[in-house]
Amino acid sequence: MPRILDSLAANAPYAFIAVGVVWLVVAVLAASALIAWPVVACIAGGLMLRRWPTRRLTWAWAVATAAMGFLLSAYQVYAWLLFIGGAFSSIAAASSVGFAVLAVVHVFLFYAATRKPANLTAAAE
Repeated sequence: MPRILDSLAANAPYAFIAVGVVWLVVAVLAASALIAWPVVACIAGGLMLRRWPTRRLTWAWAVATAAMGFLLSAYQVYAWLLFIGGAFSSIAAASSVGFAVLAVVHVFLFYAATRKPANLTAAAE
């Protein structure tokens, strides 16, 4: 498992951009402009990690973006779970599982944002 996590930390900019694209798909499917802000935050975080990986603003932005995405995904799971027993149970179940997976992905992004890859650590020293 550590090799996978090291690989994720080394490719954190691309992971942030990929999650931003996933949030873009969610925003388009929901037809809601309010969901566009995780898109902007994730893509900007990925671009900042790519361009300025050692700056404090980049670290703060990436950590905050991962935490925000986790909280938003967890809230969506909570909100959809209320509909499990009703007429929308199939949509609620699929959405709950999808957002739960997205919450776990954000936990991994949080790990990647807090950990510097080996090539950056060697370059900084």
